[in-house]
Amino acid sequence: MATSKSRLYLYYAVIFTMSLGSFYPFHRITVKHSPDYMYMEKCILCSISSFFNIFVLYYHCTHAPHPKYVILKQRRFSIYTHIVSGVVESISCWLAFCTGNEFIAQVAAISAILGHVPSAYYQTSIAFGVKALTVPSYFFVISVHLFSALHLFVDPSSTYWLLNMFLIHNIYVWCRVFFFFFRFIGLFKDTLYTNSILISALILFPAVLGASANMLFIVYVVISILLYLIIVRPDETDRILFVNERNRDLLVNKVLHDHWLKEKLRLIQMSKENELTDQEQAKQVFDLLDVDKNGFIDGDEINDLLKQWESAGNFMKRFSRWSKEGHVTYENFYKHIWRLGNTALTHDKEIQKKTGIARARFIFDCLDNDSNGYIDISELQKLLIQWGLPDNEVDDYLANDDDKRFSFEEFYQDLKPIWDFAYEHLLVKDEGELMKPFHLHST
Repeated sequence: MATSKSRLYLYYAVIFTMSLGSFYPFHRITVKHSPDYMYMEKCILCSISSFFNIFVLYYHCTHAPHPKYVILKQRRFSIYTHIVSGVVESISCWLAFCTGNEFIAQVAAISAILGHVPSAYYQTSIAFGVKALTVPSYFFVISVHLFSALHLFVDPSSTYWLLNMFLIHNIYVWCRVFFFFFRFIGLFKDTLYTNSILISALILFPAVLGASANMLFIVYVVISILLYLIIVRPDETDRILFVNERNRDLLVNKVLHDHWLKEKLRLIQMSKENELTDQEQAKQVFDLLDVDKNGFIDGDEINDLLKQWESAGNFMKRFSRWSKEGHVTYENFYKHIWRLGNTALTHDKEIQKKTGIARARFIFDCLDNDSNGYIDISELQKLLIQWGLPDNEVDDYLANDDDKRFSFEEFYQDLKPIWDFAYEHLLVKDEGELMKPFHLHST
């Protein structure tokens, strides 16, 4: 385990170094550009970016932040640094462009160099989407940003570098624009976030680095993927997770999960005239899997099943701890396995918009499945894994709880990032059914 993590850290270090090494081709390309290279096109793109930026900033100001950015102190510090430095950079760029003030231009450059760029590098490892593509894409984009900021700091009178830095900084805006557009028309349903990132990058890179930028970017991504295979040496499960879309909503591939359940229910010939409750269906399937009828299912068989469902790697590791005795009872099967294809938060009663303690109470009741007044820590672990938190950070966040369960008072006082975000992550349909919407990914 430690060796595998070490190899992964080495991989990140290598592609980070490679991204800095890309400064050489960046320099060779941009040194040939005239000071007014694509000036009008850049101004148009900057104006459009600024327009959409208003809506993106409004969204983030009026919605709870994703828990993976705020539950730990170091993550909180990073994301707030990222936000503040990003806002300062954007405003400073516009003021410098309108006034020609070199000092303001240097403020924009310093905001990027000391704040926005380091915090962006730090967040790259928890990126969503197809990590084979999004991780190297992030490193490449951030490095172009740093390259432009360094040049602007050295030459604050350069409109060329000011526009370059502003454009590359606003890739995140274009990502959200394409995300909303593709979602609206139903395109790229299975790889929505990854394609939004890639298309945003491929549109803006040529404006900054010229016609050869996209080819350089593709070569960088290909080399990064090869380095992952060489350095990390992933097993089949890790390799599949590396090249599949990482969705923060589900712990398993819902299509595979639902197909498997339908097949099992068909085998036991359950008819509409003999409908069973959810728990009765689970018991029927459990009995079917319990071939020797000893009341247990072998833990290795469940792990194989999770692999078939393309379960999240962090959940598979954690389930192995939950089933360390080597067999799974019906209670554990229903609690941890049966409903993995569904969202973690469901409820069957109509609600109205709530705030403060009412929000916390509603989410607490959703998670308190047996209505005993406590939430099992394993339920929170699964929820945090669904939201994309690294396994070690899940442990760090919940480490201070000694009795492995949370009362409502503990939940309300200590876990605000969870209940606040979880409440906003639900939609109420007219008939009172709750469902989870597409929710903006954060970069």
